[in-house]
Amino acid sequence: MNARILILGLSAGAAMLFAACSSSGGNTRIYDPATTKTGLRQVGAVSSEEMREVTIAAVEGAMTNAKFISFLKKYKQEMGDDDAIPVLKLDKTINDTDDPDLNTSEITDMLFEELLNAGKVDVTMAEGAGRTQAIAASRDLEYDENFDQSTVAKRGTLQAARLVLRPKVTSNSVSDDGKRAVTRTFSLEMADVQTGLVMWKFTKQLAFMKKKSSVGW
Repeated sequence: MNARILILGLSAGAAMLFAACSSSGGNTRIYDPATTKTGLRQVGAVSSEEMREVTIAAVEGAMTNAKFISFLKKYKQEMGDDDAIPVLKLDKTINDTDDPDLNTSEITDMLFEELLNAGKVDVTMAEGAGRTQAIAASRDLEYDENFDQSTVAKRGTLQAARLVLRPKVTSNSVSDDGKRAVTRTFSLEMADVQTGLVMWKFTKQLAFMKKKSSVGW
């Protein structure tokens, strides 16, 4: 009888422990941030959701901009090739917010992906924010006799950028009567390296209002 009571007690305890563990992680779920909007905002931090929303809108705006389309037409004529695509250098995103820990590389990476998928420009990895040591290392294979030299990249074949894209994010906030309005401004400028002229400018602001709680903002 005592043994049965002990077994039942242990079973009940195990069930309670399992329920506690389940409930502690019951509110955690995985979602795709590319397709799901949470609407969550923080006063001092820029969310990935905000970054993605801006980068998609920015690249769509750039690729359909009248001046950019005109540039592409002239560039193809200049190259004498209807399939010619200009090379774009993507600068590292400038962090001009009050968040020193802002991961601006996430914005740069998202822009890189959107630009490549648009198919209107080639993004260089030989200069700018996308520069990679792997390219330089691969080209050094001309000094390695173990490699077929006819397959090694030759000197003077890297393509310089014709366009440059400069992204920046800033923030501003005002407080009054227990409320704080936070505005973040994302701006991008595209310029022709040859002429130095800016052909496209994009600015998008995302803002939210936050009420002060008993423990602060």
